[in-house]
Amino acid sequence: MAITILMICYTLLALGIGWYFYSHRKRAFLVFHPEKSPALSNVLSIGGILMMLVGVVAAIATVMNNTIFISAVLLVGVIVVIGLQLILVRWLPKG
Repeated sequence: MAITILMICYTLLALGIGWYFYSHRKRAFLVFHPEKSPALSNVLSIGGILMMLVGVVAAIATVMNNTIFISAVLLVGVIVVIGLQLILVRWLPKG
């Protein structure tokens, strides 16, 4: 039961982060300005879609309640988030 509740939280977080990235691909957020950089806008678009896809697959894994599938989805989600963070470091303001 605890895994199901935690997976629901993870699914909602993945979908929320994905939507946030995708919806901010043309406007400023935090310290990033994708409206000034087409490359950053593309990263946010692709990253947002990937995170929403991870969220949908996480929802499927939660419903199926298969431990191996859940573990694989969590691993893929962690890899996507770390990859996005490492890519976004390029656009951090220097100063």
